[in-house]
Amino acid sequence: MSSSKVPAMFDSVMPLKLYLIGSFPQGLIGGLALNVAVALLAFIASFCLGHLLALGRLSRHPALRLACGAYVELVRAVPLLIVLFWFFFLIPVLLRITPSPLLTALIALTAYASAYQAEYIRSGIQSVAAGEIEAARSLGLSPLATWLRVVLPQAHRRMLPTYASYFTSLFKDTSVLYLVGLVDLMQTGLIAAERHPGRMLQAYATVGALFFIVCWLGSRMASGLERWLTPGENHRLAAQQSTQPSTPPRSHQETSHAHA
Repeated sequence: MSSSKVPAMFDSVMPLKLYLIGSFPQGLIGGLALNVAVALLAFIASFCLGHLLALGRLSRHPALRLACGAYVELVRAVPLLIVLFWFFFLIPVLLRITPSPLLTALIALTAYASAYQAEYIRSGIQSVAAGEIEAARSLGLSPLATWLRVVLPQAHRRMLPTYASYFTSLFKDTSVLYLVGLVDLMQTGLIAAERHPGRMLQAYATVGALFFIVCWLGSRMASGLERWLTPGENHRLAAQQSTQPSTPPRSHQETSHAHA
């Protein structure tokens, strides 16, 4: 990043505000706020795209199932940095377009995260018992209503801790945003270390501490969701077992007659 593009306020002692929101509101938003915003937008977009990929992997059509499976396996086998470079260097050349670095980073993160989201959603769908789907159909629900009112709500409820945990992972992945010219939290620390070599340790410690705080909060949220959902899930399973007709145990004499 050239020195001419660096805000003048970086020349002074680095205040905590620059690490948190960058030069906003005088300039563009940056720092930690940019990382959180990109992670949140990419998570929402990949969550929607992940539904399409998950349903494609569960489709009865071999071509669609193969295409979605190939995309998921390919993206999951490639590092995020490579995906980011594809969208920043290769695709603009092939399509002859010049998207902004922020849009490029957002699209790359969405494409990368959607492969993981698809697997989480697919696992949640497959965890729904077939008997519950048959019960919904026997009540007269259409296939679409069964998916929207029975399958997907249960699948998402069971995967909530996983979603929260993955958001934390996706937030950590935003540490590569500085490579496409965005003044995110990592770039802020690099600029601070360059402008104030004597406070390099302080700059990197601040970056690490802010990343840790957000990731720790995300981890606590995932653990809280898991504790909140576990009693409800156990109660639901117990209710299902209580509604099933119980078969009285056969006596030893009845067993002997049966063998005779």
